[in-house]
Amino acid sequence: MSIKRTDIKQALMEILVKEVMVSPVITVKETDDFALVQEKISLYDVRHLPVVNDAGVITGLITQRDLYQIHSPRRLEDGSWYYDKDALNQFVLSKVMLIKPFTLKPQNTLFEAIEATVRFKFGCIPIIDDYKHPCGILTRDTILKYFTA
Repeated sequence: MSIKRTDIKQALMEILVKEVMVSPVITVKETDDFALVQEKISLYDVRHLPVVNDAGVITGLITQRDLYQIHSPRRLEDGSWYYDKDALNQFVLSKVMLIKPFTLKPQNTLFEAIEATVRFKFGCIPIIDDYKHPCGILTRDTILKYFTA
């Protein structure tokens, strides 16, 4: 069986981001202690956290990779990993986050999302509503899960 690339592209242009995105999205506030980033990444088993201001508007993005680069965990004797919260809180989230991340809206197509992900090597794309509030998140994993579920 041969599938044409044009057929795949057309299909991706008919699928909306809102059908694939994960919602609700886990966020952190730009004024939160930095240790909360690590806590939420661990608690919710996520790798990307949109950062919002007090009005809930997206202002940035922080990732698990950023966390590792900023402050590495220590391995305990039992094999588990430990982050020193005091050391983490020496960092100011608004100073280390990616400012003004690329975003899409729920009505964008999956083709647009995949094209941006590949072109710019994004691990995720926050999905925002008309008021710039995060309403979902799209990751490479969620795209793959959508097609394999």
